[in-house]
Amino acid sequence: MVAPPDGASPAPGKGYEQGKGNTGLQQHVAYFDRDNDGVIWPQDTYIGFRDIKFGVFLSLLAMCIIHGGFSYTTCGSWIPDPFFRLKIKYMHRAKHGSDSEAYDTLGDFDNERFNKIFDMYSSAPHTHLTFTQGVRMLHGNMNPFDFFGWFAAAFEWLATYLMLWPTDPQGISKEDVSGVYDVNISIYSEVNILRANNITQGSIFYKISGRKPKY
Repeated sequence: MVAPPDGASPAPGKGYEQGKGNTGLQQHVAYFDRDNDGVIWPQDTYIGFRDIKFGVFLSLLAMCIIHGGFSYTTCGSWIPDPFFRLKIKYMHRAKHGSDSEAYDTLGDFDNERFNKIFDMYSSAPHTHLTFTQGVRMLHGNMNPFDFFGWFAAAFEWLATYLMLWPTDPQGISKEDVSGVYDVNISIYSEVNILRANNITQGSIFYKISGRKPKY
């Protein structure tokens, strides 16, 4: 049985490894680990964003924000990584405040919280989210004086909306948003069941880029 991660211990696995019981957050970022070695270099992130149809400027901006903001917390050492790499096994340490809380502090996907976000901020039947409703969600999740968290959450929502740019006037669909978290709500029941049986669905990143998933 794999021990749960904490602030000092790594989460299971190093990225997506078959049978390793990886967390939802690890699966979410594993798309950017192109050589599957558990380490994401800045250039990996840049190429990954280009593959999901972001322009040069936005891809460079995303690379700088992500690696500048999260390299130290995920490097697994008190000494900063001079190459600003991210280590997937420590990705749960990169969870910031003022976010949707769809990932818990261990990096597991919280299906109940994910559904609650749509119930609280989207219009009935709660299957889509508009940009404005997403902004209301950001405001509702803001923690006091959490300036980095505010910025990170806003950046993530903007990137998600641009990536999933909706053709439906209702906004982006709940199913597509679940693909960003690397789960599929149509089969999702409980995180522990998914992890125990190693059930995952392809991330929306793979669908947009056309790359073949690693699993």
